[in-house]
Parts: sequence; structure tokens; C-alpha cells
Amino acid sequence: MSGPTFAGEVADAAAAHALGTEYVQAVGKVVTSHVRNELAGATAFDEPAIGLAPGPREKWLACRIAMEEYGHHLKFARLASDLGLDTAAPGRTLSVFDFELTSWTEFVVLKALVDEAEVVLMEDLAAASYLPLRDLVVRLLPEEHFHVSFGQARARELAADPAQVGLVQQAVDDLVGFTVPFFGRSVSANNDTFRRWGVKRWTNDEARAAWVRRCSRFVEGELGLRFPTVDRHWDG
Repeated sequence: MSGPTFAGEVADAAAAHALGTEYVQAVGKVVTSHVRNELAGATAFDEPAIGLAPGPREKWLACRIAMEEYGHHLKFARLASDLGLDTAAPGRTLSVFDFELTSWTEFVVLKALVDEAEVVLMEDLAAASYLPLRDLVVRLLPEEHFHVSFGQARARELAADPAQVGLVQQAVDDLVGFTVPFFGRSVSANNDTFRRWGVKRWTNDEARAAWVRRCSRFVEGELGLRFPTVDRHWDG
């Protein structure tokens, strides 16, 4: 990363634009990524999980998670609109959404592992220099923590069932591979810009390593299963 790191706080959209195009673009890339990916997650995983849920309580919880994720999409879209960004602009969603969800077991493991990746990214943004982004993330983090705790609790139950433990392990193996790219490339001009402007603090590899530590501790220490070997470096 070259150049000094911005150490200030940016109160609102007008102050962001006063700093210049590069700052607005840096914040905008983060915000519009969340606009796309919160919607993609709700559509690809959370809403279909309602139909996959085995009973009324599980359906109710899946409905709650879907509602919250659609809500996250709308809130990030409002943040983007305040910055004058086009929320309908095309963009690639994260590759994890290429995973084809087929079972409740996969959904449970997905919440435990993939949503932990989202928690890691949001915890980084909780110190962002753009205060509207920081404030929104702080408000949304409790819901993201709930999604992870929901997945972890159900994964523990399933892993304790001899008839399900193999399916849980398979879901772990499949989903870890899909989630490694979640954090971006090890060498990233975008991440350099985010950190220079104080939008993010961590490199993509630092965020990925934090996710690996948390998830391997859960999978191996609490589920008693195998966490796949993961290279913290990813170059596409």
C-alpha cells in the first residue's frame, strides 16, 4: 500500500464528495457490493431454505433470516442512494452464491461458516472512516451474529446424529472451498485503496485468516469434524 493512510472521519455524503472522487468510489465499491450480495444471499439461500426446513420452527427461523437479509439489502441500497450511486448498476456477485443449495443441512452449515465470513468483513467495516457506513454496520452486526449462532447451534445438533454427521462433513468440505474467494485476491488494488482511505483496516489475507481461525476452531473443536486445509493466500 502506497501513500499516507487517511485518519479522519467522514460525517456524511456531502463530506465524502468534498474529499474527492477516489474516496467516493472506494466507499461506493464496498456499499454497492453489499447491495448486490445481500440480495443474492437472500435469494439464493435464505428464501429457498424456508421450503427445505423440516418443521414449523425451522421455517419460522428461516423466514426471519430471509427477512433480515432482504432488509440489509434495502439499507445498503439507501446508503448507496445517499452517495448518488446507481444501485442497479451491473456487477458480479460473490462466487459463493454459485453454490447450489439442496438441503437443510447445507443451509445450516452455510449459516455457520459463510455468514461468519460476512461477520469478519462487517467487523472490519465497524471502524470505517465513512460514518454512515460504520453506523449501519454496527446496527446490522447483531443480526449477522444471530445468523451464525443459529447455524452453529443446528450444526452441533446434526453433527451429533450418526445419520447426519457425514452430510455435515460434506457440507463443510464443499462450502469452505466456495468461501475462500469471499475476501478477494491477496494482491488487490481495491483493498489498497480501501485501507489508504480508512474504509477498511485489514488486508484480504488478514480477513481470510481470521475467518479460517474461527471456523476451524468451530468445526474441529465443537463439531469434532475435519476442517479442510486452506491457503490463506488466494489469487483467483
